[in-house]
Amino acid sequence: MRIFQISDTHVRGDGKLSFQKADTIKLLTKTVEYFQKLEDFKLPEFFVVSGDLSEGGKRDGYEYVKKALDALPRPSYILPGNHDKRDFFLDIFRNEAPIKEDIKPYICYSLEDYPVRIIVVDTSIPETHFGGLSKEVEKWLETRANEDEGKPTLVFTHHPPFDTGMTAMDEGFINSDKFAKLLKRFKKCKLCLGHLHVSMSTVWEGIPCVVAPSIAMQMEVDFRDKDGKDVSKEEKEDNFKGGGDRFYLGNPGYLIHELVNGNQINSYVSTIPAGADYSGPFPFKYYEGEH
Repeated sequence: MRIFQISDTHVRGDGKLSFQKADTIKLLTKTVEYFQKLEDFKLPEFFVVSGDLSEGGKRDGYEYVKKALDALPRPSYILPGNHDKRDFFLDIFRNEAPIKEDIKPYICYSLEDYPVRIIVVDTSIPETHFGGLSKEVEKWLETRANEDEGKPTLVFTHHPPFDTGMTAMDEGFINSDKFAKLLKRFKKCKLCLGHLHVSMSTVWEGIPCVVAPSIAMQMEVDFRDKDGKDVSKEEKEDNFKGGGDRFYLGNPGYLIHELVNGNQINSYVSTIPAGADYSGPFPFKYYEGEH
């Protein structure tokens, strides 16, 4: 079994550039065209899109993403990020987010009819950049853990619950200890994430974790503290928030999750050739009139 994970499309349905630099509609279009041209034996069972679909959570952005996902050669499933709005999700993506009434408005669900068990966890908190585990979602995930039969499991969520070393992104994660405790109850579990706009892997609390790169723009890997000696005067004047606050206009990337020997899930990083010039780095910030 094979799953493709894409993340952080940040589409603006108004045709403007995201953060005044990234043509996210063009990048998503190139991504869909790339997958449409893949040979059948290379395609996944389905796609998972791990959050931040529409820049600013605007409806026109979601409508464009919906059309793009419908054009993919395999079904897709989605989850929200910090830029998303749950009400639009529930209205537009009914098939792509098959949640049950008992967990609404949280966008959590599981896919049980595959050799790999898929669990989608909503870690978004309205009007915040960081994530966390709410009491309602905690209870829902505990029920899923009680149902664990030892099948390989991929848990998808948007926000990393661990520190990355990039100051601007390490804002904390509410109830990370409870999240780790629940994930440890799954016998064979890997945590698959978005949000960082760059691929990384780690082991957190004994749990293997992998982060997908972005479709829209690629994070500069920078471990400087915002007040460190290596921060220039110009950066301080520009309100530099520390490493993880700037991006390059790179080619879209995605993850391939492949089930091997029936019990091992390997994850591969792949890049989509979209003609990017890798200009930058540019700051992740809004400008007047962009909200």
